[in-house]
Amino acid sequence: MSEKELKDILALLEAQGLRAQLCDTTVPVSVSAARCGMPSEMGDEGIEDYVLLPKAVVGMHPEMFVPAAGDSMADAGYEEGDLLRVRFGVTAHDGDNVLAMVDGACTVKTLFTDEEGTRWLVPQNERYDAIRLTEEMDVQVLGVVVGVEKAAVRASSRALLAAIRRTKSKERQALRLKDEAVDRHIATMGNQVRHARQWYAVFRTLVDYGVMAEDDTQAFCERVKRLLPEHGHLPVAKELQRMAVQSFSKRVAMWNPSNAPVTGTRFRDYLNIAQMTGRLLGGGSLASNDE
Repeated sequence: MSEKELKDILALLEAQGLRAQLCDTTVPVSVSAARCGMPSEMGDEGIEDYVLLPKAVVGMHPEMFVPAAGDSMADAGYEEGDLLRVRFGVTAHDGDNVLAMVDGACTVKTLFTDEEGTRWLVPQNERYDAIRLTEEMDVQVLGVVVGVEKAAVRASSRALLAAIRRTKSKERQALRLKDEAVDRHIATMGNQVRHARQWYAVFRTLVDYGVMAEDDTQAFCERVKRLLPEHGHLPVAKELQRMAVQSFSKRVAMWNPSNAPVTGTRFRDYLNIAQMTGRLLGGGSLASNDE
């Protein structure tokens, strides 16, 4: 891929509101795992692999990915197989999760100093005891954990098939929806709409259920005007089309408050209207009698 193609892709992602960075800096991955449990021998210090990260993220200090093992840091979100990104050559402070060498054994724990001035390495799992650091011990804080790359988690086939069956069932039900029933529930939702653009939440839900197509905004507006001619906030096709951006251009289930054309209470209002419309469309009263 050429440099121009990369720049074009980055520009496209930026236009979609995504902060993209080129991963062009290598960070080594340690062969040896750091126990997130009781300290273990560090073993070979070889490099198993390299991970590419953006240069701005890596910074000036050397870094290495160290595989996690054990569960003593489970409450910190570290799981077996995660890659802990450790930054070396920085000062560790109380509350930092650190990679430490204790009497020749390597471990990942949280550094903390108590009210008596005693330093501890504290696990993030109540099943494990904290390690009191004494003068007799050979202790070296090697680096600070600054990030974690989660191990890939695969969903079970059973769960995926169940989700697909639910969607297919919803689609089959949508084919049986009677126009009169849909009209009745559109009219009901008129009581929830407080300004014209909120009709988009109703329209998007109708699209999700297969009742209307995504390019049917004009037909939807005419339908609402026919059903509720006296409504104080009738929809306008162009205004609804302006709402179909960012996560609002997707199914309601994928709406995201951090990537939506409205935020805060306004986002929740749209989502509540969409969810209420979905409950109406999913009701048994919508099924046709001539199945």
